[in-house]
Amino acid sequence: MKEGNEQALRVLIEKYKQHVFKVTYSVAKDVQEAEDLTQEAFIKMVDALPSYQSQGFKTWISRIAFNTAIDFYRKKKRRKEELTSYDEPMLRYPQEESAEKAMLKEERLVKVRQAIQDMPENYRAVVYAYYIKEQSYADIASELGLAEKTVEMRLYRARKWMRENWKEDEF
Repeated sequence: MKEGNEQALRVLIEKYKQHVFKVTYSVAKDVQEAEDLTQEAFIKMVDALPSYQSQGFKTWISRIAFNTAIDFYRKKKRRKEELTSYDEPMLRYPQEESAEKAMLKEERLVKVRQAIQDMPENYRAVVYAYYIKEQSYADIASELGLAEKTVEMRLYRARKWMRENWKEDEF
């Protein structure tokens, strides 16, 4: 790796290490494991950098961190199951969403809703229906009295508009 690339990598890690730690901690619920998972997530990030497509770096690194932590959680759970005899009932712990994670999710939703209101009027309804209400193209089309192709086209153009007008770290 060239010296400039190493320096850029250090800057990226320094900028996102707290965020990645929070993501891994939300799954691991243990400081030491979260620190280890954070390091592992950055290693995976370096390996995956050639496939990064310049669309939302924070989201991309968050997904890597979350998947790393989930994989760890699953392996840990499998090891527990292997140690448990088949005669014993298996204990299942529902994974609750942390208060911090719920608050961040709600803040993000508020920001997204506000950003949708700032979009051109012809995109708002389809974007809201598709991303917030999680409706299908067919449902949106029937609700708005549009053809499915029109809904598809408006979503395509809205995504293009979002890429051009929204900053990466706004959400």
